[in-house]
Order: sequence, then C-alpha cells, then structure tokens
Amino acid sequence: MIVRLGEIAREGWTPSLRPLNSGGIGNTIDARLGIAENNLAIADTAQWEIKSHRVGSASLLTLFHTEPEPRAARVVPQLLLPMYGWPHQRPRVPGELSFRQTLRATQLTDRGFGLEIDADGAQVRVNFDAESVDTRHRNWLQSVERRVGLGPLDPQPYWPIQTLFLTAQTKMLNTFYVEAYTRRQRGEEFFAIERVTVLQGFELDRFANALRQGNAQVDFDARTTHNHGTKFRIRQNIVPQLYRYAEIAIGPFQRPG
Repeated sequence: MIVRLGEIAREGWTPSLRPLNSGGIGNTIDARLGIAENNLAIADTAQWEIKSHRVGSASLLTLFHTEPEPRAARVVPQLLLPMYGWPHQRPRVPGELSFRQTLRATQLTDRGFGLEIDADGAQVRVNFDAESVDTRHRNWLQSVERRVGLGPLDPQPYWPIQTLFLTAQTKMLNTFYVEAYTRRQRGEEFFAIERVTVLQGFELDRFANALRQGNAQVDFDARTTHNHGTKFRIRQNIVPQLYRYAEIAIGPFQRPG
C-alpha cells in the first residue's frame, strides 16, 4: 500500500474522478488501488481504512455511521424527525420535515440539542433543553410543545461506548491518512498528495476525550423522505491523536507547480 500510494504521490497533480464530491480524493485513490467502492462498515482493504483530507480545508472527517439506541424505537424516524423536526426548505412531499443538527458536548445548538458523556464513560447521550432554544425558533418550540411537550427526550437516544468501540475497531482500527493539495482547472479538480501518515490502534478513550472536548461531534441528517444517516465526525487535525501509533510514511511533499 505504501509503495502504491508513493507512486501516486510522485505523479503530482492527479485528476479527481468526482470533482464536486467531498470524497473525490478518496474515491480516486480507491479506484487507482483497485478497491471497489462500497458503503459497508468495514475497512477499505479489510485491514486498512483510507481517509483523505484536502490541505487547508476546514471540513470535518466522517469516521463512521451508526444509528443511536434504542434501535427498536427507531429514534430518528419515529422520535426526532416527527416530534422535533421543522419544515424542510425544499420539500419533496407536502409537509415534509427536516432534522439536521450537529451536536457537541461543549455547547448546545440553537434548538437546544447537545451531547453528554456519563461520568463512567459508558454512554454518549443526546440531550434536549427547551430553555436553551434561541428566540428565533419560538414558533418551532411551540410546535414541539404541542407535539410531544418540552421535557427530556423519551426515549433518550444514546450510544454505548462499547458499541462505538466495536464500530471503530471494524472500520478504523488501522488507517492510511492521506493529506492532499487541490486545485481547479477548466472545471476539473486535481489533487497532489502532500503526505501519507500510517495510523494504528484506534483507541476509544481518545475518541471519548475528543467528544468531551468538542473536537468530535455527531451529525443528524434526516428528512421525511430519507434518513441520510447519523455520522460521527471529527476535526481533521485531531485524527492522528485518536491512535496509539502515528508515523509519516510518505512525504511531506511541497505543493507542485
């Protein structure tokens, strides 16, 4: 893998197969390496995951997708969306609702949602505090009161830490972290690899600390007609801190001309 990635890095500017897609670099590298595209929660090469980042981008890295417990309650389509959702700006069907929130443990959203990690670190939970809702959402809050009341979420969505560990272990145990420069030319995107870092030993305690510090977050992205999935995401520069072992395997290269 290091040899093949090094060959791509030494080529310099490489056209992205998906120039308008945030995952275009990763998709292109996968294709060059002969890795079939899939949405399965397993590492790209069965043992190694490939994650890419555009140098200078403030975008977040998606670590993995996992829906909250209790699974039998289907809390996103059966609770959060119908009881706490708001009208979608571009509805596909009449009355379509949206529930898009980015939750952190360090602050509540303007609609009163946030994360907490219990004292013994066993669970990550979703909270709702009606008193913290911004006055801009007064009408929405009144609709929530009519639909379900303004008390705590019931059931309260959560993730057992052990479940997150198993998900991460399956998907993120060992990672090639590819950082790349990008540029656009005649409507196409090109990338050039700056460096590749080998990361091994994803540790859940480090991930839990990233959540506590607000460096990792949970994204809900659901609408009446489709749930795009619940994502655990993290600031790009924090990724190496999640692993016991990190070593630069390729580069760093300067931005080619």
